[in-house]
Amino acid sequence: MVIVVAIVTMLIAVATPYTLGALQSANLTSAGDTLMQKFAMVQQRSLTENRPVGLDFYYYDNDNIKGCHAVQMISFDPATNLATPLEPPVYFNKQNVVLVEGPLSPMFSTNQTASSTGSATLNPFQALGATFHRVIFYPNGSTSLRVPLRTAYLTLISTKSYQADLSEAPPNFYTVQIDPVTGRGHSHRP
Repeated sequence: MVIVVAIVTMLIAVATPYTLGALQSANLTSAGDTLMQKFAMVQQRSLTENRPVGLDFYYYDNDNIKGCHAVQMISFDPATNLATPLEPPVYFNKQNVVLVEGPLSPMFSTNQTASSTGSATLNPFQALGATFHRVIFYPNGSTSLRVPLRTAYLTLISTKSYQADLSEAPPNFYTVQIDPVTGRGHSHRP
């Protein structure tokens, strides 16, 4: 009996790191696929309703992890710069994933207009002191992004891989690129 317990314990000790790695990878893939679906839904809604529709990215500090922890589809009125939520936010931290800032996600680093970035005005994000970046899709298929294609991407990583000054991608990541002209999305996994 003792030998059987020892063998089972050894097998569990050996399998645990692989199982945890597989779970992290599955969570990352799920979050990345959700982000790709959100971009596609926003673009499709803009085309079918013939009006600007956007996706807000909410950046705040959650458990000492700075980055984008949630996204939300919004309706955007260009005449008043008023954004109205169209659905509840999607939180990445439920999957232990964060969309990082900096060199791994340069899409929001330059050429931002006043209506596409700022402090969050809606709760729960206002209470968290969140800032937002907005990508608006127009009925003609174009976006509000004013960056070259080579910098129009965002990277999701596991919260276990997070570091404050992350300049190189960890071994496991999910990158989403959006064509600023056509709004088409592409994903990359290592």
